[in-house]
Order: sequence, then C-alpha cells, then structure tokens
Amino acid sequence: MNMKGTYKSKVVLLGDNAVGKTSLVRQYVDHSFSESYKATIGASIKKKVLEYEDRGITLNMLIVDLIGQQGFQHTQRRNMKDAKGALIVCDLTRPETLRSIESYWISILKEVLGDTPPMIFMANKSDLVDLEEAEFRTYRSELLSFSERYGTKFFFTSAKSGDNVNESFHDLGLLSLNQEPATYHTEELYCVKDGISHLEVLDLFKAQLYLELGGEDFVNSVLKTQLPKIGIDVNKSPTSEQLIQLNEGIKEVESVFLGVKGANKYYLKRKGILAKLKGR
Repeated sequence: MNMKGTYKSKVVLLGDNAVGKTSLVRQYVDHSFSESYKATIGASIKKKVLEYEDRGITLNMLIVDLIGQQGFQHTQRRNMKDAKGALIVCDLTRPETLRSIESYWISILKEVLGDTPPMIFMANKSDLVDLEEAEFRTYRSELLSFSERYGTKFFFTSAKSGDNVNESFHDLGLLSLNQEPATYHTEELYCVKDGISHLEVLDLFKAQLYLELGGEDFVNSVLKTQLPKIGIDVNKSPTSEQLIQLNEGIKEVESVFLGVKGANKYYLKRKGILAKLKGR
C-alpha cells in the first residue's frame, strides 16, 4: 500500500511508577536525562516529528506519558482513547513491574480500545544491570513470551544512555500506521522458500536473534563471539557446514537465556531453514 505523505498518530507510554517512562520520552524528544524523579500527575504530552525517508512518510507523533500509579484508572482510560499504539515499560531492577504489563496495563488497553493496539515492550534501566547474569534470564524468557503472544517485540532500553530508545519509538511509529518494520514477525523470519542463499540465511539468523533476545548490541556481541570460532567472515558467503555450526552455537547461547526447551524450539526452526539452502 502506497502511504507517502504526512500523518498524525497518538501513542501512549504505559507502566508502573518510576519505571522511567518520562525519562525515556525526555531522552527521545529532548536528548536529555536527569537522575531526579518526579511522578507524572495525570498525563504528560510531547510531540515528535519522525521522518521515514525510505517510505516517503512524515509522522507527527503525539506521545502521551500516563500516570503510573495503579488505581487511577479513570484518568488512564481517558488518556488512552484514540491511541494508535502503546509503548509498555517495565523496570529491570523491579520484577513486579514486568508482571504488571499483562495483569494491569494490557487489561486496561483492551477495555478502552476493544482490542490491543500495536505495542512495543521496553525493559528499561539496562544500564543498571548485567543482562548476562542468571537473574535476568527470566526477563528475556518472559518478554519473549509476551512478544510472541501479542505478535510484537521488546527492547532492552536505557533512558540514561539512550540504548534502543530511538529504535522503540521508530518501530512503534510505523506500526501505528500499519506499516511494519523490516523483519518483524517471528513467523515471517522462519518461513522461507527452497533455494535460499547462504548469505541470506546468515542475515536471517541475526534477525531471529534480534527478535528473540531483544537488542542489537547484545546480538552483535553474541555474533562477535560465535562467528570467529567458526571462521565466518561477514563479508563473504558462509559454507553450509559453517551455518550448521553457527546454529549449534546459537542454541548454546539461547539455552542460557531461554532454557533448554525454548532453545531447542528455535534450533529446530533454523534447522528447517538450513534444509532449504541453495545447492546444499
């Protein structure tokens, strides 16, 4: 569908108190960060113009940052009306804020809008934790479960450093216009035709990891460790044997964060793709 032109879209930022919603908006719109905390009363509204030059689209995004205190449902419902998308934020240092995503925020969204709008999940304050520690494996697993359940994805973000903040708003902007970002749905990343090239498989594996493990920086660090072990040069087409070895290596990494069952699920899906390699 040709959508070239200028559009408007209202999106809402949801999440419990002090998860960093206001700081994320400030980082995105004003490129600033403050260590001080001041609770949002009612709702705070910001505007941002997004340019999707490759699609010829200009989007005037109205960002509504809602009060995070549970119990102010009348105010929250009123400000959710007519939203075309939602960024739902949890705090990596407070596990209970992750559970609120589904039990409280998505529940209200459904009540107000009749269905859930396009959503992006943001696991914020990644600068305060070590994402490779065992205690955060549950976060990856639960966020992946959310993203699969609602056909969306998640990012590990930092309002302080700006990590994945632009990417989150950028992707939600497209989704609010029914324009999906490239390599978006899990199903699309695993459904390929016979004759796929070796280089395309390498690209697919990276895109799959990005969706499953949540974050470009982390995925790149995984690949920087795995690719040299196998002798893969990203500037050259890998061999079938190298891709088979890479699948094994990715499985080892995924088992740490997704558990053996989760890792095996994606390992077998990638194995199916390898079976469709050109000239294998």
